[in-house]
Amino acid sequence: MDYLDRLIQLAQVQGEINVLCRFEGNWQVHHTQDSNAVGIFHIISQGECDVSLNNRHYHLTAGDVFFLSQGIPHHIANNAQHNAETVITNHQQGIFCLRSNHLSSYDFEMFCGYVHYSPYIRELLNLPDCLHLHGKENPQINALLQLLQNETSSQPSGKSIVDALCNVLFGYLVRDYVQHHQIHEGIIAALQDKRLRHAVNGILQQPEFEWNMENLAAKCAMSRANFIRLFKQKTGLPPGGFLTDVRMQKAEMLLRQSNKSVLLVSLAVGYKSESHFSQVFKERYGVSPSQFRSML
Repeated sequence: MDYLDRLIQLAQVQGEINVLCRFEGNWQVHHTQDSNAVGIFHIISQGECDVSLNNRHYHLTAGDVFFLSQGIPHHIANNAQHNAETVITNHQQGIFCLRSNHLSSYDFEMFCGYVHYSPYIRELLNLPDCLHLHGKENPQINALLQLLQNETSSQPSGKSIVDALCNVLFGYLVRDYVQHHQIHEGIIAALQDKRLRHAVNGILQQPEFEWNMENLAAKCAMSRANFIRLFKQKTGLPPGGFLTDVRMQKAEMLLRQSNKSVLLVSLAVGYKSESHFSQVFKERYGVSPSQFRSML
């Protein structure tokens, strides 16, 4: 498992594509602020539109994907100059809520959804507030769109398939961002640094290992002092703080997704003492591991 797989796994992504927009003529829609733990998808399958947010404007065409990592307010219209209110009706079509301004025809189609994921992982990835994936440059998106369109009519297990596609799409977006941007700060920046990547990847792959400043620095062939300085410079975090963060993210995931006892969870994330683990966990989440699990 490479580092992106591990980060996405730790993010505990849960996505859903549940809205299908079909508009004709002039139209506009507004999206208000959503939860900080929610990212919003817009996937254009037909036509084109303009997205506006924070005085920035993006033009989207068929095959494009637009992702807002923090669910910030934004405006979408077929024409940036169009200001008239659009009367939109909603009704259920299969697994989607169909939003339209015309009953019988449309020249624009867009799938919309959201993804819940760990706010901490979003900060680690240092994702910008929006990502624009161009369909013409990413032919795999066309295949994903075709699968989505196949599910617009009721199909057995359709919702499970579409929700899984949403998680796949999140992975595509993160990978495209990492591959095509020079990232100067955050864990991805450290992973792109030839000197630090071995230590960061080691923590991500084996957070339960008995890491310390000496063996982490040795993995990078650096002195202890230079390693700590460079790590903080690249990530804004001390190495020990990052190690604790990854351990707590894995612990949260295990408490949510497994039946392991608190003792086994503490051992799985590198704590030999259940009481020490519980203390660190409570400092992060405000409740003990047992209380956290009972609240799920």
